[in-house]
Amino acid sequence: MLTRFCSAFLSFRGRISRLTYWKRSLQAGLVALPFVFAGLLVASYSRVAFFALVGFGLAISLGGWASITVRRFHDLGRNGWLGLAAVALSAGLSYAVEEASGALFVMAVAASCVSLALFVYLGFVRGTPGANAYGPNPHAPDA
Repeated sequence: MLTRFCSAFLSFRGRISRLTYWKRSLQAGLVALPFVFAGLLVASYSRVAFFALVGFGLAISLGGWASITVRRFHDLGRNGWLGLAAVALSAGLSYAVEEASGALFVMAVAASCVSLALFVYLGFVRGTPGANAYGPNPHAPDA
């Protein structure tokens, strides 16, 4: 079971289909929920415990999301590092919005546009037909 989990959520090799992307995105988000809820329950007692629980849950989810983002980019015939760079850009812009005193609106719009474009690209654009440099078609019967 652990091997299957690791290959599904922590591998950066191969390709995944759009449907698999949606399923694993949902699963990666659901993994974080118990930790976030537990963190919220202990938040009034200990800020350290709150940040530890929430941070742990988000770290697990982030690893899963990074993996499926890379493999979705592979399905689209693109280098996975490009996908991680887009995610980092979006996260960096979002963080900058929180820290900025001026031009807040422009950075918020930029972060939202990058996130939305990545969401549409990964979730709705069809992968390359047949095998590509990153592996066989995930829709192929033997894949």
